[in-house]
Amino acid sequence: MSSIKRVFLFCLTASFSWTCGDDPKPIDCDLSGPIISLGTVTNAASCSVSDGSIKVSATGGKEPYLFSLNDDPGQEEGVFNNLHAGYYTVKVADANGCSKSVDNVSVKASDFQVNADIEPDKLCLGGDGQITINIEQINPPYQFKLGTGSLSINNTFSNLPTGTYGITVQDNIGCSVFLNVTVPRGQSNVSWNDVIKPIIDKSCAKSGCHDGATRIDFRVFQNAKAQAKAVKSKTQDRSMPREGTITQDEIDLIACWVDDGALLN
Repeated sequence: MSSIKRVFLFCLTASFSWTCGDDPKPIDCDLSGPIISLGTVTNAASCSVSDGSIKVSATGGKEPYLFSLNDDPGQEEGVFNNLHAGYYTVKVADANGCSKSVDNVSVKASDFQVNADIEPDKLCLGGDGQITINIEQINPPYQFKLGTGSLSINNTFSNLPTGTYGITVQDNIGCSVFLNVTVPRGQSNVSWNDVIKPIIDKSCAKSGCHDGATRIDFRVFQNAKAQAKAVKSKTQDRSMPREGTITQDEIDLIACWVDDGALLN
């Protein structure tokens, strides 16, 4: 393992050591994390040729950086060559374990012009996102499939939760492109009063934890909002609450409330 990866993994582990009994302020990745910028995108010559490229750069956060394309292993440089036409996600992670990504980066080809219309997922539990694939009709008819499904003429995929999906598009001469398409999270309107505070009352505001006596009282909205990003992070990695009494649905609801802006609603 290279020295850069050892430093990165050490810092990633160290940055998630917060528990109820030991409350150092976690790193706010939105404020102190890296910023990724999309540079030059070079299209592929044709559907059958892998000569496209994507270049990104990063600033801020804590060096060294690791750049990755889709689910590939990380690399130290932000240049990715030998790419087929398709959609890609490019991610940078810094030495603090903070990360940012550029989603839905399109590499086109002269004979395969693909665009995706994406509607965000506005449901916290479930999914109502949608992806519609639009093709410039060069070699019709076209077929489409989501993940490991079967090819069909259906170019719209609905009821999708927030996440990244693999979509294959194939033309009438057997050439295909792979699209790594991300459905973003929309405004879910998860309620503080009706949903989040009852979770805190049940699982967090216990003796010796966030009840206001020994730790900050998360039943008070202003306190919960000020620590919202940390609460999201620590419930997602299950270091909070320490008794492990929170369900996955409750973890997801907290994340949606925080992503909505931690509103008093």
